Amino acid sequence: MTEAPASAQSQPGDTLRYPTRYQDVMVHLDGGEEDENRIAHAEAIAGLSGGHLTGLYTNMLSDITLYAEEAGAAAITAYTETLLEEGRAVQHRLETRFQRLGVSNEVRKVEEVSGVLPRLVGTEARWADLFVASCPYRADGHDDWDRMIEAVMFEGGHGLYLVPRGVKPRARIETAMIGWVDTREAARAVAEALPLLRLATKTELVGVQEPAKGRLGGGEAMADIATHLARHGIETTVTVVPPGENVAAALLDRAHHISADLIVAGAYGHSRFREWILGGATQDLIRTSDLPLLMAH
Repeated sequence: MTEAPASAQSQPGDTLRYPTRYQDVMVHLDGGEEDENRIAHAEAIAGLSGGHLTGLYTNMLSDITLYAEEAGAAAITAYTETLLEEGRAVQHRLETRFQRLGVSNEVRKVEEVSGVLPRLVGTEARWADLFVASCPYRADGHDDWDRMIEAVMFEGGHGLYLVPRGVKPRARIETAMIGWVDTREAARAVAEALPLLRLATKTELVGVQEPAKGRLGGGEAMADIATHLARHGIETTVTVVPPGENVAAALLDRAHHISADLIVAGAYGHSRFREWILGGATQDLIRTSDLPLLMAH
């Protein structure tokens, strides 16, 4: 990723409402094989603005108190120490890895049982401009990490950059696509994505046609958000795609058609990530996307 041309840089008033750069980027680490992929994306983003990168290592402990009666106090103590020692070893390995990064960095560790850990991670995410994690809800995923990402989305207060497994960062963001719905969540996602949208050579606003909204299916309302983005130095084109049974597939098809490097979208829900509008379109997008997603709630 490279810096945007001067014409696309922020205007003096931008800092009053929106981030102009990601000064604090946080990346989820679990000691697994996808750590390297997430680190690569997070380092690239932090490097755009000389920002600080925090690796948040989550060591999930077993709630062995549930088996206290059967195992006995001595066995529980020994097993707990084994888990903690394994966590210390992983943290040391990650700290050694981070010493090779080209940005200011640190590694933090949060370790707790699965019922408590997501809340603690959500708290940590509040002081970062952007949280980088793997896409949840995949067949080969980790249910406990899914709950952690839910906590970050709904409790963290900032943007969430989701990386599909195995997808490496692009050299730069040439094209960004915004999946626009006239909602608060979509507006939040656009605001959180502004530092990356400013780097894109091309940005396209894509909405799904709504027959009840007249001849243009609601497309005319998208002109206002396009004008808003233009005032931030981001020129956009507007596209309205026909409605269909699978909205997520239509959005992904359009993203592939324009060779998008990033999809920006609102995350819809109330108490949990799985409570969606649009017939589950947003969750489908997260499950199936092979492109990075920047989302906010």
